[in-house]
Formats: sequence, C-alpha cells, structure tokens
Amino acid sequence: MSAKDQLKRFIASQPLLEKSMFYAYRWQKGKAVDAEIERRRKIDLFDIEQLSQDIAFGPEERVIDNNLYGYASYLKKYAGIKSDLRAYMEHGLFLGGIVHPDQFHWHFPRIITLSEQRREILAAKIPNKESLAIGPYIHYASSILEAEEQVKLKARLGKTLLVYPFHSMKNVKAGFNDQELISEIKGVAKDFDSVLICLYYLDARDPDKVAAYRAEGFHLVTAGHRFDRHFIARQRSHIELADLTMSNGMGTQTGFCVYLNKPHYIFQQQIDQKASNLKELKRFEAGGSAGSVKERVAAERAYFSQLFSELRMDISAEQRAATADYWGFESVREAAFLRDYFSA
Repeated sequence: MSAKDQLKRFIASQPLLEKSMFYAYRWQKGKAVDAEIERRRKIDLFDIEQLSQDIAFGPEERVIDNNLYGYASYLKKYAGIKSDLRAYMEHGLFLGGIVHPDQFHWHFPRIITLSEQRREILAAKIPNKESLAIGPYIHYASSILEAEEQVKLKARLGKTLLVYPFHSMKNVKAGFNDQELISEIKGVAKDFDSVLICLYYLDARDPDKVAAYRAEGFHLVTAGHRFDRHFIARQRSHIELADLTMSNGMGTQTGFCVYLNKPHYIFQQQIDQKASNLKELKRFEAGGSAGSVKERVAAERAYFSQLFSELRMDISAEQRAATADYWGFESVREAAFLRDYFSA
C-alpha cells in the first residue's frame, strides 16, 4: 500500500479529522468548483476539449468516492436530500466479490451499492456495516439536455450507434488495437446515420486517439471529468440518443444501456492496461485482485463478453436477466424511501 493510500485511509477512519479535512477543502475550493461545474453544464456535448479538462477537488460529499461521476449528487437531487449521505457509495460495478479497500476504513456505517447480490457480498465481507441496494445509478439522473434539445439533436443525428472504447484510468493507460476497433465500428455502423464515440476524459486528451476517430467522421463526446457532477446526466443523454450501444469491454455502462432499453454489443478485443511508471504499476497491482477472486473477475467478464457478443437490435431475455441481477434493476427506490432512510 502506498503512503498516500495509507494516509487517506487513516483520515477516513477518524471522524473529527476527516470532517475537518472535508470542510477545509470546501472552504478553499468549493465555491469555485461548484461554479465551474455549472459552467460546464451549458457546454456543448461535442466539446470534448473543454469537458475533459481538470476540475479541482471541491467535494460536495464527505466520502471521497461519493464525489465521482455525480452519482451521489443526482441521487440526493432525486430524493430531495439536502444533507450529506453519511455512507460510502460504490462508484460502479465490482466483479468477483472485490471490495474496495477504502470501504473497510471509512467510519460511516453504511454502504450504497447497485444490486441485492452485491449487498449480500458486502454483508459477508464487512458485517459491521449496513448495505443498501438502490439499482442502476443512472435511474436517478435526468438527461442534461432539455426535452426539446434532445428531440432536435436526435433528429439531426438520425439512427445512432454509441460506442464506449475501453477506457484508461489515472496513471494506467488502456491499450488495444484502435484500428481493429474502428474497422469493427464501421462494419456495425453501415446502416446507421451517425456514430458517437464516448471517450473517458483521460482518453479525450489523447490527440492520436481523437484524431483517429475524427478521421472516420465519427462524432466525439465525453461525459466529462470524474469530479463533474453532471457526468451521469451527460451519460444518460448519450445513451438516450442511441439506437444501439457498443463497447470493446464490459463496464458499468453496459448495464446502464440495458436498463435504458438500448441494445448493447461487445466486440471482444485484447485489452492491456499499462501503468505510467514502476511506482504506479506496483500501486495498480496492489489494488487488484488475487488468486480465486481474480479468476472469478475474469470468468464474469468473459461471461458478459460472450453474452453480448452477438450483434442484434434487441435485448435478449438472458441479457436482460443477467444485467438485472448484477445492476439491481429490481432494487430501484422511491424518493420517499431514500429520504427516510438517509435521515435516520
């Protein structure tokens, strides 16, 4: 474990110290960050250069990960919650029974997750904490576009293919054969009017990757920086504009697409994840899974990749059932329930 991670987890375990650090960040950067996020809300969906720029850490929520992708922000907006959630909200789909190490250290006694099966895993691995399944987080977000804007843009785009290339992470670059993916996209899109390529903000900064997609006439979009609270709202807009969605590796977006009734196709490619330096390589490997857990992650990825390997314009019963189990389609909550739960 790196010294940075050790310090972060120590602070997370100390209520008074953690609270002081939170308010220090809010006081220093909160207003400026809030203003910047709202400024970006009005930026054109296709302006990936602006939307992918850095945003400082000016947290809305005390748990650090709750400030990722706008999940907590839109959940609170949906439920009319004005206060801190005082819970750790998992920032996506976790496979293989993996539990993020931070979850063991945060002093808050609750965890928010996607599905009931995931809640059972957390109950077994962190029995001293209460977990709540709330279903696909995208359920709680509205489109960042107004209804009239969405209709006009859809009319302009026509029949649309939305593609999610497997994305990089901080200091870990995703590597795959870009031209092979582009060739597959062109084949899939032959009967479509438009192709949207949704790049993670780190990949939207890669000039070679951007140029390769633009050379094919594809439209590039990004949901924004990870600290942009409208990330999930942009993502919903992208998915709602699509007639078919596609990726070259499963991710949290796979279930979001199916939940919003958009067929999904996974083009199976070899994906390599390369750390930027030796220090980051060790940190990346230390945060990964080992032994049987790693094998289970690989098996679950392989299952979903095979399940969505057929190009089709509908969602099969098996696809819907599997994503419903993992993403918790039956666990979505009413606003009143959420207000009562988080006020207790």
